[in-house]
Amino acid sequence: MKIMLANQHLQPIADLLTNMPLKAAQSRARSKLLTLVKEAIARFGEDEYDLVTHYATLDEHSRPVFADDGTFVLADPDKASEFLDARHALLASVAEVSGPTYDDHDKDVKALLDGYEGELSGEAAEAYDVLYDAITKDNQ
Repeated sequence: MKIMLANQHLQPIADLLTNMPLKAAQSRARSKLLTLVKEAIARFGEDEYDLVTHYATLDEHSRPVFADDGTFVLADPDKASEFLDARHALLASVAEVSGPTYDDHDKDVKALLDGYEGELSGEAAEAYDVLYDAITKDNQ
């Protein structure tokens, strides 16, 4: 299976999939997709860490220094805008969510989305919409 999703939608989609109550066959399709999404989240996390490392003050082990509030300390405060632009671009960039699953996995995921009867609002509704578009994009 292979779908394309913006990095900024990966975690909301993972949350949506995790919280969907499904029957056994649908749950299998969801679990396989959720594994692929979590792998993409891990890759995004590595990219985000690399970005932070590029702009942060580093300790003696070349790791970012974090303030008490959990934010990192910029090495050059004048580059805050540059960092924010780069982070925005990273969030907007499209990740390939792919990997071996099973025959017709994409059709099963579409079917579980089509048949989902739960109520959605806010971030979950947006995640559903983004995921549905990604699943159906190459299968129309």
